[in-house]
Amino acid sequence: MSASTDVPAPSRRWPALLGLAALVLLAVLTVLAGRPAAPVAADAPASVFSSGRAMDHIERLAAAPRTPGSEHHAATREHLVDLLTSWGWRTEVQREVGAAVGDGGTQRLAAVSNIVATLPGTDPTGTVLLAAHYDSVPNSPGAADDGIGVGTLLETARAIGAGGAAPRNDLTMLITDAEEVGLLGAEAFVRHHADELGTAVLLNHEARGNAGTPTTFRTTSPNGALLEVLSHAPGTVANSAFEAAFESLPNDTDVTRFTEGGLHSYDTAITGGGAYYHTPLDTPERLSESSVQHMGRASLAMTRELAAADLAAVPAAGEDLVITLPWGPVPYPQAAEGPLAWVLLGLAAVAVGLARRRRELTLPRTALATAGTAVALVAAGAAAFAVWQVAVALDPGQASAFAGVPYRPEPYSAALLLAALGAVLAVHALLRGPLGTAALAAGGWVVFAVLGVVAATTMPGVSALLVPPVLPVVAGAVVTGLLPRGWEPARVVVLVLSLVPAVLLLAPDVINSFHVDLEFGGVLGALLLAVLVWSALPLLGRLRSGRARTPLRAAGAPVLGIALVAAVTAAGLVANRPEFTPPRQERVFYSVDADTGTAHWASPITPRTDWGRSLLPEPPAVLDEAFPWLDDEPLAHGPAPAADLPAPELHVVADRPLPDGTRELALRLVSPRGATALGLWIDGDQAAVRAATVAGRDLDLGAGGDFGFIFAGAPRRGLDVRLVVDPHHEALTVRVADRGHDTRAVPGFRAPDDVALVTPAVAVTRTRTL
Repeated sequence: MSASTDVPAPSRRWPALLGLAALVLLAVLTVLAGRPAAPVAADAPASVFSSGRAMDHIERLAAAPRTPGSEHHAATREHLVDLLTSWGWRTEVQREVGAAVGDGGTQRLAAVSNIVATLPGTDPTGTVLLAAHYDSVPNSPGAADDGIGVGTLLETARAIGAGGAAPRNDLTMLITDAEEVGLLGAEAFVRHHADELGTAVLLNHEARGNAGTPTTFRTTSPNGALLEVLSHAPGTVANSAFEAAFESLPNDTDVTRFTEGGLHSYDTAITGGGAYYHTPLDTPERLSESSVQHMGRASLAMTRELAAADLAAVPAAGEDLVITLPWGPVPYPQAAEGPLAWVLLGLAAVAVGLARRRRELTLPRTALATAGTAVALVAAGAAAFAVWQVAVALDPGQASAFAGVPYRPEPYSAALLLAALGAVLAVHALLRGPLGTAALAAGGWVVFAVLGVVAATTMPGVSALLVPPVLPVVAGAVVTGLLPRGWEPARVVVLVLSLVPAVLLLAPDVINSFHVDLEFGGVLGALLLAVLVWSALPLLGRLRSGRARTPLRAAGAPVLGIALVAAVTAAGLVANRPEFTPPRQERVFYSVDADTGTAHWASPITPRTDWGRSLLPEPPAVLDEAFPWLDDEPLAHGPAPAADLPAPELHVVADRPLPDGTRELALRLVSPRGATALGLWIDGDQAAVRAATVAGRDLDLGAGGDFGFIFAGAPRRGLDVRLVVDPHHEALTVRVADRGHDTRAVPGFRAPDDVALVTPAVAVTRTRTL
């Protein structure tokens, strides 16, 4: 059939229209089915997980920020230990020095106090650990990050204890410290205690927002047994492609360290409400209780199953991929990833051949249609990206300080989806005349199949996002190509049924992508929507009217689409105006040089408010003298008043030459003002540091060069440091700093009521010559 006759009869439109309506309804129902579970009240039976009881714990936990070394951090630790002990768990506090190894630049260390509570098993084959961290970032109550994790652990521990019967395997509640300053509690636990556990399966609980359905975004290898347990738990969500998406974000969790220690791990988090992440607004009343219930219900079910399982089988299990359907995760062998992708490519070739035999397309047109498909995908992603960039350019202050999203992202999500949909349909409208809908659909099959093969061979796991939903679509195209021409109703039924898996898989992923952010996540959601719409072209092509299109009608649709996107974007701008949302966010650091009296305000982000711009009028520059722990990071900055704060003290306890010409220094670093973090830096042109020990922890010096560390939770009496240096000069110049977070120490400083101050820092620096 030539392209000019690619117009359906009216009798073909109604079945296609009904089928399309059914698919849209299915997409809506699938998305709604994925919402978090309803909360369960505190008077629920003792054996079930109750978000009401968990919220009671979270409210106490999130009464104040819990930075290492702070009073509430210590009080929280004591409370958790007392609570777990009262429930019959064998509880201890493991005090170590954690260090971030191999990161380069300033080394991050902390005095960590991990809480470890154990319920011994009757016939253990290994250990089941539930993990979360109890520290928070400065100036944030941390109700979600990671109050949701600690609340889940406590309510799970209570429910398990209420069951009466002892578990088969050892159960451990691992509540780590100093996650926010570099995963340091997890590093210390793995370094000192991982070998004691035998086969260990760990469930980690995290948050990058304060709402949404918890998602298991990565598991360790081998994961066959882990995914089998995950698929049995209620309401769990996972996709093997999520791990690649996570790795593209500037975030990390304790699972990175647990994996290095050989623990078999799940990493689960909520990501909705990202504007509240790491802010003073991460409070219990803003945390979704439904998300707490959803996470806890699944975690309790998985813990009970793992507690009774033969954990010795976990290391020998296979490697699987996973997708999620409305009834739960569906694992399939990773060995099938490549073959499935090649099967998809083969079916695409068969479908193209059958359509060619039916004279619905030609090979040259199909070749051009593959380029058209690529154009449609790029146009969808670019349109979505452009909408958010325009919105944030018009009002930069609406983007949050960490996740870069507004408090009310829903209108923008709708605008991005409308823009992507419009871009895809516009490309189809432009190309269906010269190429025909059948050729364009065939071009999509080929492009998606090739992308699936490329993903399967170069990025294991990523094909799970594309191959499972598209494979039934192309299989349906093969079936319709084999049906007689007169069987039009049957062909429509096959087309609709072949799109059902794509709708079930892609519709939730489209929506969930926007929980990541509106930049990367928005583009990903737009691309997934484009795949879904392009896959439906054989059905959409049957909706065309046979009437000739006048220039006015031809121009009307895109004009209306652009107007609709603009209107919804404008609604987002209005909904996110300062007077309609919580306070705008600013990140502000302060530093004063005790030697010169020079002081700076600085921020790693562009100022969001007029107040922020008044503090930080200068363009980004490196201020390593003032903020040495930031390692050449450009900072927006401005002059600040010099606060009369006592300088950190560096006491030389011992200084002696060694036979090899190096110099050994025993130092004590003290903060007279009681700052919770202390640091020391030596430029590589001053000396080569050959060995370093801080608070008893030997540091990995890597390739050498500049040396520096920042130590969180430093003891009030001071920090003991031992250095072996190869000096390049007779005198050694050392830069020291202490860092706190109470901006009230700066004279006259007060953030306006309509500004939320995010992770502030107040530092005093000085230079010592030894």
